[in-house]
Amino acid sequence: MLANYFSNGLHLKTAIVSSCYDDAFDRIKEEVQTCKVKNYAGSRKGFSYKGIDFFSGVREGFVHVITEYYDVVIVEVNLADMKDRLADGLRDVMSCECRVLVGSMVPWKYGECIKRLGRIRRLYSIKNTPVVSMTWEEKRAKSMEREFELKAYKAPMQMDPFEMNGEAVMMLKRVVT
Repeated sequence: MLANYFSNGLHLKTAIVSSCYDDAFDRIKEEVQTCKVKNYAGSRKGFSYKGIDFFSGVREGFVHVITEYYDVVIVEVNLADMKDRLADGLRDVMSCECRVLVGSMVPWKYGECIKRLGRIRRLYSIKNTPVVSMTWEEKRAKSMEREFELKAYKAPMQMDPFEMNGEAVMMLKRVVT
């Protein structure tokens, strides 16, 4: 949704980069008509869809190489998979101008989400960092905001993130401004 907001809402040249293998990217390629990324040497690892360039399984430093080609580069990092390498995974994220964390507030994931925020806070300041969750629970969100001095946002459920309603657009605008 965030890439769609930047690309099709604000009309900024947008890329999403995932350093690990992202099967969601593969599923997009299987389900819809995609194009090759144009005018970029690393395009063999990427594809375009709805004005957004997707790159997965890229090497370290790739983001810095492509930033001159894009207005916005979204770095997707799954911190849950990086328990032992959290500092390495956070290095790319924390060097970004705008950071958005995605967390879960469902009872069976909320405890781990809080632990992860605590580990992140020990390495980097997360004060005022937005945390977005589709699994919203008001009491947990307020507790998270107080404990970590951040702002939690409820993300509306969108069946197709490339076709957002006004509520989703307004939430994304609040998160990134």
